[in-house]
Order: sequence, then structure tokens, then C-alpha cells
Amino acid sequence: MTLALSAAERAGLHSYLRRVLALDDRAAVRVQARGLVAGVWSGPPFGVLALRPLALLGEAEVDATVSARRLLEALDDAARLRLPPGVVGPVWAAQLPPRGGWLTRAVVPVATVAAQVAVAVEAFQRRADALAEPARTPEALERLAEDVWGQTLVLDLPLRMAHAAVSLGLLGEQGEVRAAASGAWRRLACPGGSVLWRSRSPGLPLGVTAESI
Repeated sequence: MTLALSAAERAGLHSYLRRVLALDDRAAVRVQARGLVAGVWSGPPFGVLALRPLALLGEAEVDATVSARRLLEALDDAARLRLPPGVVGPVWAAQLPPRGGWLTRAVVPVATVAAQVAVAVEAFQRRADALAEPARTPEALERLAEDVWGQTLVLDLPLRMAHAAVSLGLLGEQGEVRAAASGAWRRLACPGGSVLWRSRSPGLPLGVTAESI
């Protein structure tokens, strides 16, 4: 299975995969392609899903879950990206959100979202530094991270969605962010891709690890 990508799309995918692996060096991604559009799904440790869209130079029909590291290694100078062998995917890979039925509920500037994430990062670091050394356990830091990133971003979207967008390079530096809903799913559509979250899903970890701060 191969995908034809422009140099710009190849560079964007390279950056995205490096960020995915920085959060989880054993990460898998699900690659879906139909016609001239493809998307690379990931499950970063924020209790969310992320989607990096790709514009293809040639039509393709692909649905495969592969190692993020092997896919990154396959991004050479060739005109077509050959997908590595498939792997047994994580639970989230079989629980993707619906394609349709999305209703936009709010539109906010990228700068507003970026500012909220920056304030939350500073708040986490300040509160973590205030903990006495014996109390600064991984469990305590994870509870603190859950408290910070569980706060509301816009409407009922948790701030962790914006944190994931920043960490994966999807938020960008200008433009708008759209908050949308489809049933129990919520989507933060950013200039570089989307972050999605379902309020109560047995297959998705709702907590966020302190290591991802």
C-alpha cells in the first residue's frame, strides 16, 4: 500500500509523527485514505484522539494500523510513501468518531486557545512546584494534571483537547478553531488537524499523564 504525497505534506506528516512519538515512543497510528484525501489518526496520552489530514497526489484506498516509528522511517525521498506492515492496533483505533452529523457550536481565534493552554501549563507547573517533595508522587501529579486539563475550554470541551492540539502541532499560530459536536463526541477543528474526545468511552483513557505536560 502506497500514498503519493507532495513535499509539503511529507514534511507535515514527518513533524506530526515525531510529535506523536515524543509522547509515546511505541505509538501506533491508523491511516485511512479514500480518493485524494487521507488522514492519520493517533491516540496521544491526553484521553483524546487526533487526526492529521493529508492531501494526496494520486487516488488511494487504504485503512491500516501501523507503527508510528516505522511509518516515520518510511518517509524517505521517494515519490510515494509505502506503508509498513500492519500491527495489532490499540483499542482506540477501533473506536473512531462518526464521519458526519457534526454541528459547529463555537468559533474562536487560534490565539485565544493558545493563550488558555499557556496559562494552564503555567498553573500546572506552579502548583506542582508548590508540592512538598514527599507529596510530589506520580499519583499526585496525575491528579493535578487531571484537575488542570479537565477544565472547560469552550462550551463543554475539556482543555486537554487544546493541550493535545498544541503538543501535536495541529493548533497553528493563526486562524480559527471550530468546536463541534456529534452525539457524545466533541471535535476541536484546528488549522492543522482535529482533536476529538468522547465524554464517556470505555475504550479511551479519560485521565492525562503528568509526563505529557
